[in-house]
Amino acid sequence: MKKTIGILLITFSFPLFGQEKINVLILQNEYAHDVHIITDVFEEVLNNTGNYSIDKFFVQEKDGWEKFNYNFKDYQLIISSRLGGDMPEKLRNEFVYYIANGGNLVITHQGVSSFYDWPKFHEVIGLGWYKSDAGEHIFWNESSGDFVRTPIYHGVGVGHGKQHEFLVTMRDTEHPISKGIPVEWIQSKDELYHGLRGPAQNITIIATAYSDKNTWGSGDHEPIAWTTNYGKGRVFVTVLGHVMKQEYENAINGINSCENKNEAIYSVGFQTLFARGAEWAATGKVSIENPDNFPSKTESSSVEPSKVKWKK
Repeated sequence: MKKTIGILLITFSFPLFGQEKINVLILQNEYAHDVHIITDVFEEVLNNTGNYSIDKFFVQEKDGWEKFNYNFKDYQLIISSRLGGDMPEKLRNEFVYYIANGGNLVITHQGVSSFYDWPKFHEVIGLGWYKSDAGEHIFWNESSGDFVRTPIYHGVGVGHGKQHEFLVTMRDTEHPISKGIPVEWIQSKDELYHGLRGPAQNITIIATAYSDKNTWGSGDHEPIAWTTNYGKGRVFVTVLGHVMKQEYENAINGINSCENKNEAIYSVGFQTLFARGAEWAATGKVSIENPDNFPSKTESSSVEPSKVKWKK
C-alpha cells in the first residue's frame, strides 16, 4: 500500500499539493474499534489528496498519556476516531486552548463518544454519544423541511440499529465541504448513529441519513456530518466509518460486530467527506474534487484508498 501511495503522489497533481505543508497529528485511543486500520485509511487519504506532514500517537484506555510529548500548537489539524476519556487535565486544558485559538479538529465515528464527563469537549464537537441531559437532539423534519431541536431529557435515546447500507442526503449543498457532492448517495454497510446530543452551538449540519425503525433505528433523519466553530477553531465531524476489532469480546453480530469488514471506512463517500472535511478544517476552503468512483443514489462504492479515482 505504501508503494502504491508513492506512485499516486507522483502521478496525481491536486491544488492542495501546491500549498505549504500542513502539519497533522492523528491522536487515537485504542478501544473496541480498530484504530490502526482507521488510521491507515486516514493517512493514505491525506497523502493521496494533499500536502500533509503526519504524526501519530496511540494510547490504550487509561494508559500511555505519560508518553505524550507533542505540542498541539505545532499542528494545523488534529484528527481522531477515538480520544477516550482519560486525557490528563493539563492536556485537556491545552487541547481546548488550542482549538479556541485557531487549532482545528476532525472527529469520525466513535470519536463522538469521547469524554462523557467533559462538557467543554461536548461544546467543541456540538453533538455526541451522550446521555439525555447533555443537550439537544437535532434531526431533519421532512414535513417542515427544516431541522428540529428536541430539548434536554426529551426524544429518542442515543444508539444505533443494525449495520446496513443507507442513503445519505446532503442538507447544506453550499458548504465548501459538500458543494458539488451529489445530493443523495449510498453509504456502504455501516452503523447509523441516532439520538446524538450536545450543546449544538455554532453548528452546521451538512448531511443526514434516515434511521429506519425496520433496522432498529429512531425513525428520524439523523445528522451524520456537521461542522462547528469553537472560538477561532474549525471542527468537522462525521459519524461514518465503523471498523470493529475482530477480537472484541462484547461484539453482537449484526449490531456492533466486524461483519462489515472495512466497507464503511473504505466507502468512497466516507473517504471523500473525510478528505474534504480535513482540508476545510485545516485551511478554511476545499480544492479537492469528487472522485470518479463516488457512490450513486442507488449503489454504494467501497474500495481501498489506493483505488479511489481522485481527479487530476
